[in-house]
Amino acid sequence: MNRGLVYFHFDPHHQVRDYVVAALSSLRPHANHILLVSNSPIGEADRARLGTCCDEILQRPNVGLDAGAYRAGLEHLGWERLADFDELILTNHTYYAPLRPWGEVLTRAANWGDISFWGMTEHAAMRPHPFLAQRELPRHLQSHWIAVRRRLLTDPAFREYWEQMPPVTSYRDSIQWHESRFTGHFAELGHTWQVAFPVDRYRSENPAIEEAPALLADGCPLLKRRALFHDPLHQDRQAVVGGELLEAAVAAGYSEDLILSDVVHTAAARDLIVNAGLTEVVTGCVPGDAGTDVEVSSPERRPSGCVVVHVPAGREALECAEADGLARRLASVPAHWRVVVTSPEPLDAADLERVTGRRPTREDTQEDSAHREGDVSFRLVRDLDPRGTIAFLTQCDDLWDPGRAADGSDSGDGDEGGDGGPLVLRIAVGPLPGPGTRADDVAHRQALDCLLDSPEYVAGLIDLFARHPGLGVAMPAAGHIGRAHGGPTWDGLAGAAKALTRRLGLSVELDPLAPVVPVGAMFMARPEALRTLSEGAKELVRLTDQAAAGAEQSAERLRRARAAEVLELLTVYAAMSSGFHPREVLTPVWAGRLYGALAYKHRAVTADLPAHTDEQVRFLQARFGPLAGVGARVRTYVDAHHPDMGSALKPAYRYLTGGASGLARAATSAGRRLRGVGRHRGEGNGD
Repeated sequence: MNRGLVYFHFDPHHQVRDYVVAALSSLRPHANHILLVSNSPIGEADRARLGTCCDEILQRPNVGLDAGAYRAGLEHLGWERLADFDELILTNHTYYAPLRPWGEVLTRAANWGDISFWGMTEHAAMRPHPFLAQRELPRHLQSHWIAVRRRLLTDPAFREYWEQMPPVTSYRDSIQWHESRFTGHFAELGHTWQVAFPVDRYRSENPAIEEAPALLADGCPLLKRRALFHDPLHQDRQAVVGGELLEAAVAAGYSEDLILSDVVHTAAARDLIVNAGLTEVVTGCVPGDAGTDVEVSSPERRPSGCVVVHVPAGREALECAEADGLARRLASVPAHWRVVVTSPEPLDAADLERVTGRRPTREDTQEDSAHREGDVSFRLVRDLDPRGTIAFLTQCDDLWDPGRAADGSDSGDGDEGGDGGPLVLRIAVGPLPGPGTRADDVAHRQALDCLLDSPEYVAGLIDLFARHPGLGVAMPAAGHIGRAHGGPTWDGLAGAAKALTRRLGLSVELDPLAPVVPVGAMFMARPEALRTLSEGAKELVRLTDQAAAGAEQSAERLRRARAAEVLELLTVYAAMSSGFHPREVLTPVWAGRLYGALAYKHRAVTADLPAHTDEQVRFLQARFGPLAGVGARVRTYVDAHHPDMGSALKPAYRYLTGGASGLARAATSAGRRLRGVGRHRGEGNGD
């Protein structure tokens, strides 16, 4: 079969991700000609990579979204040339592939006989339309894969379809004028079609998003990216279990890192953690092991690491360290890992032993002492914040990131024989006696437990990094016991965080409701995942020092700006921007404690709310959200107490966002559905 392929590509950060190259490379043996149409710029390095798997690259402005790209690709190939193809596949960047062999589905499709087009997956009909003020979203092939046969390619109606398509300027336009229209339009013209994985086999309207593991089990070669960054409330409503999708992909032989290194640039951190199941209950392993597929490590292959412990100024901080049992906890760290204590006040050998449980040599107490395996040393740092966050990023990076050269690049020699490179464990002493609350004490104790529970537990954390090369930051899961809003908040720093995000050029989306942040600024990480944040912190301090009259004034300005807190809030997002994913970690004990308390609170809060969480959120937003008003309250009341009527009125609701042109259709549709509700109730009363 002479098969052509038009692949639509778009990336808001002007990158060609590895998964795109992997997908195109896998399709190369099955296509005689591949045209990549990119609605975003492609650099020379990426063009070189694509040269092995594409015949042509067409770069254009992002006009018309996917429909515009397909039209541009068709016009580029030429309407006469299209007639030479037995089949032309219109596909795009919205999936990972192949998770199953292409050949199986392509061979099956080749045996379907004289059809005009076929698709990989389809969406069931929905009443009413979920996006537009219309009665129905018709059943249709999904636009991420539509294969058009010569019979349709040579039909003048095919060219007319694309040339007369109304302007596409939004996602809704793309749904209305292309994706939901293509199948029915050409079927009405007498063209026959097939689908590789019919929606009737599954129990949802959109199995590509809601039943991806079942599709994979049936042999579907592609996995929709949206399944990993879709609204978690929608996924919950559809009973999608976070983590099962990623597990299914890995079981199929697809690279976890290929998925996560891409989706970190698209998904908000919390959405990713929920959808991909990145909360880990660490059960521990034998100290010295380095991954489930790796035999017990030899001394030369032991993962190297550095523990940085910050002790605030004041003798009471040493007492806090003792109260936390920090010396006992640090005994869980591999003996060959270095321990560095930082403080704005000098600490002697006795102080270091008091904090770490390790007896330093005389040389270890000197700031310029050599760093050896298993030693304990001290570094005097500026007093810029209680947890020493700024000092950790700006004055101590040579300790925890030995692989970075003086110019900030990766020198490649930072792995001291370790398996997967060195790691850094950051610990902060506190909270100090003062205005804090018991909730602060509980959160601090939980964080310490979830990082330093036992030698077996710490070995389990190290094992996480060995098994997941793309893991950047492992942090204690946020506790909610005694905490306002059930955990961390932006606390008035969302604007500052967004501003610094732009300044650092981070290619991530900040969570709108609450940040994903390491509790107490404590975590285990790969040094590479912290480099962007470290460089940003250095620049911030440098500019502040330049603008200030002296060190004290500079420190005061940084404190007033809450610079350390902003940097802590961006720890995870900076790692994601560098292509690393986060994971939350818990001990089994804390997992049980937190789940039990959360389940009770959830039940108590939702007892008098609508049934499902997405409905509960809309209900509360209508009353207390920024757009609360009479209309929203009426809608939520009807949805909660008269669900049949609420469903009937959805087209009318959508008039509010569908424009004036949809008013008549919405009213007609709503009236028709309301009459149906009335008849249904009448029949019910008659029984």
